[in-house]
Amino acid sequence: MVRFTVIRWDLTEENRYTMSEATQSLLQNLEEPLYVEVYLAGDINAEFSRLQTAIKQTLDQFKEYAYGNIQYSFVNPDQAESAKARNQFYQVLIDKGIQPTNVFDTEEGRKSQKLIFPGAEITYKGRSEPVILLSGNNAAGAREAINQSIENLEYELAQAIKNLTNSERKKIAIVQGHGEPAGQQLSGLRTTLEDKFDLFPLSDLSKLSQFDAALFIKPTQTFSNSELYDIDQYIMRGGKPLFFLDGLSISVDSIREYGAMALPIETNLDEILFKYGVRVNKDVLQDVNSGNFPIVTGNMGDKPQIQLLPWPYYIILNNYAPHPIVRNLNAVYGKFVSSIDTVTASDIKKTPLISTSDYTRRLKGPVHINFEDLKTDIVPENFNLKNVPVAYLLEGEFSSAYKNRLKPEDRENTELLSNSTANAIIVASDGDLLLSEMDKEKATPFPLGVDPYARHPAPFANDQLILNMVNYLLEDDGLIITRNKEFKIRPLDKVKIADNKLAIQLLNVALPIFMIIIFGVLRYFWRKRKYAKFNG
Repeated sequence: MVRFTVIRWDLTEENRYTMSEATQSLLQNLEEPLYVEVYLAGDINAEFSRLQTAIKQTLDQFKEYAYGNIQYSFVNPDQAESAKARNQFYQVLIDKGIQPTNVFDTEEGRKSQKLIFPGAEITYKGRSEPVILLSGNNAAGAREAINQSIENLEYELAQAIKNLTNSERKKIAIVQGHGEPAGQQLSGLRTTLEDKFDLFPLSDLSKLSQFDAALFIKPTQTFSNSELYDIDQYIMRGGKPLFFLDGLSISVDSIREYGAMALPIETNLDEILFKYGVRVNKDVLQDVNSGNFPIVTGNMGDKPQIQLLPWPYYIILNNYAPHPIVRNLNAVYGKFVSSIDTVTASDIKKTPLISTSDYTRRLKGPVHINFEDLKTDIVPENFNLKNVPVAYLLEGEFSSAYKNRLKPEDRENTELLSNSTANAIIVASDGDLLLSEMDKEKATPFPLGVDPYARHPAPFANDQLILNMVNYLLEDDGLIITRNKEFKIRPLDKVKIADNKLAIQLLNVALPIFMIIIFGVLRYFWRKRKYAKFNG
């Protein structure tokens, strides 16, 4: 098949129509046609029409770079022969993982509610992958969330295509054996990662070298000196660990009538993390930007009255660094979060990925936690800290924690690597970020990031957070960097429009007509002069 070189000029200030080299390479290497069905169609409002237009433009660009190996169509889920058939189609989309969105609109003074599906399904070589195309930060407002979703389009579509075309799956270890959670608590995490990566429980840390990445999730028991050595040498040899650690040990189930004590956790991981440049503190944070917790506030007859009250230990984290891991990410949900301090570590770049809000309080352990605290009003003046980091990305050439130290006795025959090449690790001070809450009525786990006490439970972005983290650490093609795209919204200045209405109308209506007339006159005289030579 003859393939032509695609040449395009992007004259926009932010290069909004320029595809990354990683995306171009991915599309150019498609071996056979790929099909995309987009379900954002039908009667939609202006903002979602803008998203729909951007999706079409992005797919048109994809077609150019894929040498025609991409075909797409827009499908309206509402076009069904009956209400029953429409609802059945809705359920099919939901089962595929394409969740609907309720849109409230006003038409001719009347309010209306519509169900739309801002997603797509990509099919390649008999395999399919759902794509959620509405992926902005809801706290930014509807219009900005749409704009952020447009910025993310290239990455979301390209990542789904990569998942379908990539035959090599990387291996991730989920470290066990130190009091870490297991079973159903990891259900949401497995659902999030298993489509793309192979996950394995690992208790023998001498085998860490067999894995591309390793997850350390909420350990509560100590790591031996030999295990710390294994972790250190894993990093020195290019392994990618992700640490989700609690500073204090507390579970909401352990809080009884008179409360419970949150006590410091000693895992010994501080010994090596300190050498790499961070320290998870033995404290717990409270924040005004919090979730709710149900508490009995009284009785009506023999029935207890339960009310949802703000619980400052359950923090809604929505303050992100300008980094592709967290850019345009919706809020994530943390529970009993600790603070992180940085310490001097040469050649290490430290990026605070996630921070608390402007109203935070730090309580040093041990801390007495009582449900009665829910009944007291939250006074913002008492929360005098702001932007406390709770997750760090560390990048650079790491120096071994065992440099100039004796190796463990049972590791004396191993080769000690004193320094790593360029590497990266992630440290977060909340082990609950990756755990699923249990539905006590059904005895099944909720998806990752679902707050079971919310009146309208909608998942937080905990699943997208861990997926972005792992993708950033393990991808070597730079595809995730496309999340750095920024499209500026340039709204019209309504005051200037009103003040200069006539001038703007003349500029946009009369000026083009006048220019066409001038061009016609000039062309007339040019032709008259040209053909006058032949008549002479």
